[in-house]
Amino acid sequence: MMKRKKALLIPFAGVIAAVVFVGMHYQEEQASIVTSSEQVTQTSTSSSEESLSPRTTTTVKMVKVYVDPALYDTDVESAADYVSVHETTASDSTVLTKLHRGEWATWLATEGDYVKVRADSGKEGYIPKDNAQIQEVSQTSAPRTLSELHIVLDAGHGGIDSGATSPDESVYEKDLTLKTVKAVGKLLTENGVQVTYTRDSDEMLDLSEIVELSEAAQPDVFLSFHYDNFDTDNGWQGFTTYHYYQEGEALADLVSQDLGAEIGLSNNGVRTGNYYVIRENNQPVSLLLELGYLNSDTDLPQITQEDFPDKVAQGILTALTNYVAQNNA
Repeated sequence: MMKRKKALLIPFAGVIAAVVFVGMHYQEEQASIVTSSEQVTQTSTSSSEESLSPRTTTTVKMVKVYVDPALYDTDVESAADYVSVHETTASDSTVLTKLHRGEWATWLATEGDYVKVRADSGKEGYIPKDNAQIQEVSQTSAPRTLSELHIVLDAGHGGIDSGATSPDESVYEKDLTLKTVKAVGKLLTENGVQVTYTRDSDEMLDLSEIVELSEAAQPDVFLSFHYDNFDTDNGWQGFTTYHYYQEGEALADLVSQDLGAEIGLSNNGVRTGNYYVIRENNQPVSLLLELGYLNSDTDLPQITQEDFPDKVAQGILTALTNYVAQNNA
């Protein structure tokens, strides 16, 4: 079965048959980073924060997998979207794993016409140099307090791209995501988190613009908010938390748990999702949240309640509080 959702993200091969992920499409237009307008002033510092050592930043070589756009179709998943990782530089050597175009891997060495990489799975092997965009990426040690945390919040869809709609077309995903993101950002800012928005008005951004905005901000966490439609009315319900890289799984577990305690929707759990904005983002702690189905008679009355964005905000705050606490363990 497939979701009936306008211009969503790219489907992930091999996920549970009940849900097929589809890709979002945004019109390309100029955008700029919008940072929380409230200036966070630290008026006091606890003794525990005073004892923390400064965070460290290192620069590492990473590889972004490249495939010639002429070889694949962005609307249809196929073998052309993937690059094989071979055991040796011989093209007929064992294929250890495959990497999706846009996926990040760790650079290990360049040997002639091949680049040795470590995939997110931990497997090490070789890909052709023509498929490897080698970049230096800054990585900062994990935040240990909310005041150290910097997060990018992305409101899915916008402008002429309404995203999912209710059966009577009176409720648009783009409006719900923006309202939700503003509520989340407000509560996080009040609790000392530095917040950056990919959009704070009804505008449409291309997926690549969203990733560029996030990478320019160099956040500790990226969260993309969405609502959904299923192929048939009342065919599915509940919320789902997606991550792409293993490093994002710990936060995904917390978000799933703490959102579930707040918002009242059935919890579909944590899943790996091959979505552009979390796959191509060089911040591995990147999540995409689907916060219910607009064509579900169970979900729609709940997600359109006035206080639903505030419930989402509280769940996200609790999850982030637990996340930074884990980083101190």
